[in-house]
Amino acid sequence: MTIFGPDISSYQSGLSLSRLTDASFVIAKTTEGTYYTDADYQTWRTQAAQLGKPFFWYHFLSGESATAQAQHTAANVGDSSLPGMLDAEPAGSFSPSLDQILAYIDAAHAAGLNLRLLYLPQWYWAQIGSPGLSAVANRGVSLVSSVYPGGSGGPANIYPGDGAAGWQPYGGMTPLIYQFTNQASDGGQPLDYNAFRGTASDLISALNPGTGTPSPSEDDDMPAFATGEVATGAGAVTIVLPPPANIGSAGWGNVWFSLGADFGTAHVRVAIFTHGEGWSHIYQDVVVDAAADRVNPFGGPLPSGVQKISVARRANPDTPLAYLIEATHR
Repeated sequence: MTIFGPDISSYQSGLSLSRLTDASFVIAKTTEGTYYTDADYQTWRTQAAQLGKPFFWYHFLSGESATAQAQHTAANVGDSSLPGMLDAEPAGSFSPSLDQILAYIDAAHAAGLNLRLLYLPQWYWAQIGSPGLSAVANRGVSLVSSVYPGGSGGPANIYPGDGAAGWQPYGGMTPLIYQFTNQASDGGQPLDYNAFRGTASDLISALNPGTGTPSPSEDDDMPAFATGEVATGAGAVTIVLPPPANIGSAGWGNVWFSLGADFGTAHVRVAIFTHGEGWSHIYQDVVVDAAADRVNPFGGPLPSGVQKISVARRANPDTPLAYLIEATHR
């Protein structure tokens, strides 16, 4: 399944979260640079808690000291355990570099903030030279993309689908969240709306790694992994059977799936079958570049109850390709 959530700031001052009929989660601005604190953030944080909706903060990056900005965020976020997002895009004369982005991520983590998302739209990523983003992924931060296909109405009417361009990897990362419109009608005004492929609990797990799972048992509690080759040839299909994420008698926790290529760029269709939902996640064109890091099509842990993964060859079907499964024991 796919869920939707808005990202909001004082531009939507007075918005009541209780009026949002399509919001499964909420992302709200808390700070910008060292000079601005959003006056509506704390009200929305309280409303989200009362409604039981997952709530995340975001900080808009400026060219000031990364440490000073992170300290400003930490002083105003209200709960350092809340997952957060860094909004990195040009504003006025400031255009953030990858080094400045990484500096804030490091400063936020040093300040005890649970920064887990980076909004770096592909158009701006291309403007700064299309850098590899492995340093972002290695810091435990997932990517948020944006592509607006147009349309009007509620989020579900505008959303272009799970195979849309906004889900395609760039910089060696696959977006975990996709902002697909700034004109969704909900709560009486136009809003930015985002999509996540999974349930609300899947999103919480992805943004709070290592939490919410029981202690390991006395034996068989080491992380497990498996790797194998993806069959070559036009239309060839490889079926992978991973441990069932977060369920099952063996007590598996989160499970991750990734692909790596050599001697070219492989294109594959990846479909994920989850217990009770069938083929719930289908990615029509996953691009795996030999010159880049491994690619995680889902962008985070697999959905709970994953049963099987189908990898079908598309363009460049003879490019060597392998998969990796990583799983933790609860």
